[in-house]
Amino acid sequence: MVHSNLPSNRVWGVGGAPVWSKRLFERAGQVVAEGGKVGVMVGDFRFGNDIALTPEDLAGPLFQDGHLGIDSRAMTPELDRRMLERGLAAVQAWQEAFGDRVRFVFWDLFGRQVHDRLAGQHIGGGRYHHPVFNYADVVGRFPGADIVDLSPLLGAPMHEVRRLFIDSSCHPSQIGYLLLNDALCAGRDPIEAFRSAVANVEAELFALAGKIVGAKGGAVLLTGRSVWLDTLMSYMGKDCALRLAGSGLVLAPLTRLPGQPSIAQMLQQVPLDRCVPVLVSAGAQDLSPQLARAFDTDPSFWRDVPCIDWETATVAAITARRETPRHAYAREDAPKASVRITPELASHMVEQGPLGMPSWTGLRHLAECIASDQVPALRRGTEAGRPQHLPT
Repeated sequence: MVHSNLPSNRVWGVGGAPVWSKRLFERAGQVVAEGGKVGVMVGDFRFGNDIALTPEDLAGPLFQDGHLGIDSRAMTPELDRRMLERGLAAVQAWQEAFGDRVRFVFWDLFGRQVHDRLAGQHIGGGRYHHPVFNYADVVGRFPGADIVDLSPLLGAPMHEVRRLFIDSSCHPSQIGYLLLNDALCAGRDPIEAFRSAVANVEAELFALAGKIVGAKGGAVLLTGRSVWLDTLMSYMGKDCALRLAGSGLVLAPLTRLPGQPSIAQMLQQVPLDRCVPVLVSAGAQDLSPQLARAFDTDPSFWRDVPCIDWETATVAAITARRETPRHAYAREDAPKASVRITPELASHMVEQGPLGMPSWTGLRHLAECIASDQVPALRRGTEAGRPQHLPT
């Protein structure tokens, strides 16, 4: 949860809405008429691109509603350019209508570059350049606008900047929300806001790690395969996972995110036979064969290790929003772990959408569960599956 500088009735959003949303533009006009200021978080310029499937002369006025999200049929270079120009025209209209009462942040455009660079896409001659959507080009079109310029962050390692997002769709992480609150709402320098947000979140992560290690009486290995682990690892940046291991919490999921240490590198920090293992597994799947290969143990080492089923716990929150759960790792026909734990979750602990991603409160909540008696501490030594120290 972020303590915003704005009251809740001043935070307005429509999922997948383009910057040319008539509803949002008119709402902003009401705020400015009352003497307020407006912060515009500009979404993907492809949002509402189904309008580009209509001939341009029949597309209607610039600002309109009824167009949300991205239609894959309109994802062509020609229609991308058309959507970019429409979006830029809308930004210009916001600027002309509200002047110094409006501040912009081109969040999705910035995030696109971060994720493209991490994936090695659109890079030639050592430089990034998207065929249509480029952050520097767009910001350069509005020299007189009040823009939260995130470009200085592009000089940092991309694995570090990626901490601003929980996924490749550029939904903000807790670090991202803290930065947006400081930079967009309070006008703080983006670099200072980023450093402050990272320090804030890392302080909470290390405090949670201390609780877990203290409760279990020594080092804890957290592994498995779950969207909860994926989301947690997205907060790690270039070296936070290694520093957490130094404090006794070893994060070594089966799914390795780009830029994160390998299982072997993590076990160089704390050997496996010194750890209390805890699993997080979608659908409480028995991951013993995969874990045995990854950690070079006998499958029996993982027998009776407590297994937390985050994905099943999210079903109630997702279906209550009239969505159908779509868990990436869940398999109905897979064998189940012998010791299964399904935590109780409040709806705000689960991000919007069908994937069951944890919010920051969801990450913290499950960490607190791991530190509690709800998750037993099962110590494993060399007598259980004879774990071997992995080579580098």
